[in-house]
Parts: sequence; structure tokens; C-alpha cells
Amino acid sequence: MATSATRRTAKPTKPRKTVAAKTAKKPSAKKTGKPGKQELRIRMYRVGFGDFFLVTVPSAKGPQHIVIDCGVTRGKTGKGDIASLKTAVRHMAATTEGQLALIIMTHRHQDHIIGFSRCEEEFEKFKGKVGAIWMPYWETEYPKVKQFQDDLEAVALQMRSAALTALAASPDDPTAEEIRGITENATGVTDEGPGGGTNKRSLDMLKRGLGVAPKYYAKGDTPELPEALVKAGLTAAILGPPPANEFDFLKMMDLKKGVGQYLDAVGVASGRARLMPFAREFIVDAREYPANAFREWTPRATGKAPDNTRHDNALLEAAVKAATPDGLLMAAKKLDAILNNQSLVVLFTWNGKRLLFAGDAQAGNWLSWLFDLDNPVKDPSDEDLTAESREILGSLAFYKVGHHGSTNATPISAVEAMGGDFVSMCSTQADTFGNPRRGTEVPRMPLLEALAKKSVLVRSDHYPAQVNGKNIPPVKGAPEHPPQLKQGRGRLEVGDCYVDYFI
Repeated sequence: MATSATRRTAKPTKPRKTVAAKTAKKPSAKKTGKPGKQELRIRMYRVGFGDFFLVTVPSAKGPQHIVIDCGVTRGKTGKGDIASLKTAVRHMAATTEGQLALIIMTHRHQDHIIGFSRCEEEFEKFKGKVGAIWMPYWETEYPKVKQFQDDLEAVALQMRSAALTALAASPDDPTAEEIRGITENATGVTDEGPGGGTNKRSLDMLKRGLGVAPKYYAKGDTPELPEALVKAGLTAAILGPPPANEFDFLKMMDLKKGVGQYLDAVGVASGRARLMPFAREFIVDAREYPANAFREWTPRATGKAPDNTRHDNALLEAAVKAATPDGLLMAAKKLDAILNNQSLVVLFTWNGKRLLFAGDAQAGNWLSWLFDLDNPVKDPSDEDLTAESREILGSLAFYKVGHHGSTNATPISAVEAMGGDFVSMCSTQADTFGNPRRGTEVPRMPLLEALAKKSVLVRSDHYPAQVNGKNIPPVKGAPEHPPQLKQGRGRLEVGDCYVDYFI
């Protein structure tokens, strides 16, 4: 098929004496961050809560550039967008001199694609100068797939409208605020803050605005790399998303808490205690009732006998969910998971070094390729990773931390299988999504601590950025200096709006 830390708001009284502070004074792409002739460079731009990566591969014909995602979102708290995206895109355009060998769009969330329309004028200059564009299978223009995506967007817009109505009545409603953040990310539609562009416009730019027809891939497909990258010694494998015949994996949000993902087993979805008036043995699923129990919720077939009337308890279930904020929030999270699980997961290999870019893959996407299962399971602790998965994870040189360090990405079994002495980069912005009291903060600290034991972990929000002459400080508690790498493992360099890893 080819088919939480609180953000530091005050400016520091004097610049920190770090690599970041020194390089931030010179934003010229030609003077900083330049790789050696035999170095591959992975650049993580600091855009806030979003992914924007530039991979530069050395070749006999000069550097070959790959852009992986370009987006940002305000999130639940409104603090995720630090207004540096346009600066970063201009910097990328100068660095690449208007030539891109490959653009990879992992999935259609705002924090991964809004830049393609928000910075439309800049990307239009790349028209005819892009070697290839890769997207997940779930972006194909097949009628059924397109209708599926259109339906998801319509649902997201309806939920966003409900959240805005609730916020108009109660501006501090945390549930409505979370729903707004999730659905804004799903659509790219926003009414305030640093804006411009929508997800729909970004998709149109990628599919029709750059002069090259995208290729759509799912797990197991053989991708077509541009010749320039092949000659540079790069290979690629597609590990996700799940293909159409594995749709159950696409729907799976989470793994068992404390076993599959980095969330306490006692963690709950809400901070409020739930009233349980009946013992569990007296609680049954709605499907256990006879169909005629829901007669009043079922459309009648005019002129036909009652026995032929179609009874559908899903109508009742939908009505109840629509009437409860927690139910609406759960529906929003389910939609969010489906879009995240569509993430294109790409494994690059260069000079024997493996680079894993996982997009925002959640539980189902990971399970689809980590284990040889017919159906997804909540608790994978009794399952064995395939030999191939174990070999991949055990030999990584670089890992792009999935889903900005969220608890429902990068399963425990994956971290345990990872080897040591590699670099992991997490593009994130603290205090944007989740809640530390519930163990759902993003990034999730137990996950990052586990990764830090296996790798040199680099967070984008640990470094300042320079935007239009203004300094955007790092989050509170950020280290004073970039981490040190072992000899022979490459080097790190911090620039005015990015962090580089040279291999």
C-alpha cells in the first residue's frame, strides 16, 4: 500500500552564561548550528507545545533537509503557544535555502501542522522545491477515509461549540477549558491568542500547494525516499500508524495504569469522588436490557408492526453522554486519541545509527507494532515484544519523545526495551495540558525520569528563545547548562530558537 513547572514570566535580570545565551544573540542560520561534513543534524525548534523538527543529512551534493511537522497549540491553559513559530519557520527557510528533500506530516493535529498555513507565505516559496511529502494512510483521499476524517472534524467543531457555550456561562470551568483545548488542537480553529491558519488549510497546502503529490503510508509499507536521501545513505521504515484492517488499535487511548503507562494505578480521571449508590453487582451495561426498554428513544418505522421496529440503545447512550460534562470530555479524549494514533511513526537509519520519530502515537499505535497481537490489550505486561521491536528499541541513537512526553505515549515496555547512551528530544511546554495532582501533567515526570536513566534527555522548554528581539525564558527549574554527551556520541548546540543534536 503506497497508497509543571510554572513558566517564568519575568525577564531575568541578567543573561545566563550558557551556550543558549551566547548563541541567541546571533540568529543568522548561516553562522550557527552548522554541521560538519560527515555529521547528521537533528534540530528541534522551540515553538512551545508543538513539534517542528529539521533533520539535515550530509551528502556529496550538499546537505539534504527533512522537515518533520510544523505546529503549535495554546492547549488547555492557553500557555502552549509562545509566539515563536513564525520566527522558527523563517529560520528554517534560511537554513535550507528554500530546498527540502522531504516533508513528513505525522498527523493532523494543530500542534503538528498549523505552521503550514499560519506561515503560508513562507511555505509557498518552497513550491516545486520539495522532493517528497509523506503522510499517514489516514489522510488518503479515498472517499471512505476522507469521510471518516471529515466526520471527526465535524464532531470536534460541535464539541468546541459546546465548550465555548459552557465557558461563556462559567469562565473558570476546568472541564470545558480542557474540552476547548483538545478540540482546538483537533481543528486548528481558534478565536484568540497568536493565530492564523487552520488544520484544513494546512492539509490543503501539503496536499495541493507545494507541487508534489503526497505519499500515504501505514505500518509495514515500504516508503519511497527521494534519490538524494538514498544517495546520502539514509534508509527509512514505517512502523505506524495501524492500517485500515487494525482499526481497533487506532481507537485505543490508554494502557493499564502503572503497568503499561506512567500513571499511578490509583489515578482517576476526575478529581471529584463519584457517587456510587449501588454495589457493583447491581450495575449492568445498558446492552443487557431488552430492546423495548428503550422504546421512547427509538425512531418508529411508520406503518410497520411493532415487532419490526428498530431499537437502538446507542441513541440513549449518546443523549446521556451529551448531557454530562464528564461524558463529553471522555468523548473529546477519545477523538484526540484516534487522531494521535494516526501518527506516522518513522525509523530512519544513517551510518548504522537509528533515529525514531514517533509523532504523537498513543497506546494503540505502539501496540500495533511492538507486539504481534490480533487485538489490542490494556495490560501488555504478559506479552512479549517482537524480536524486531526489541532490536529496534535496543539500538536507538535518537528518540523523538512521543506526544510531547504525555503519560499515554511511550509505553513502559518500550522504555524498558530501549538501550542506553542515546539522545531523546522532547518538544513540549510545561503547564499546557494535564494536571500534576491527577498524575496527568504534560510532560509526565515519571516518564521523563525513566527516559533520563536510559538517555540524554533534552526538553525544548529548558532553553530560551529569541523572538523579534524579545527573550522567551525557559520554564522554572530548567538546568543552567545543556547536558554533556559521552565522547563519540555527538554533540549538542543551543541556538536562538532551537536545540541541535549532531551525530
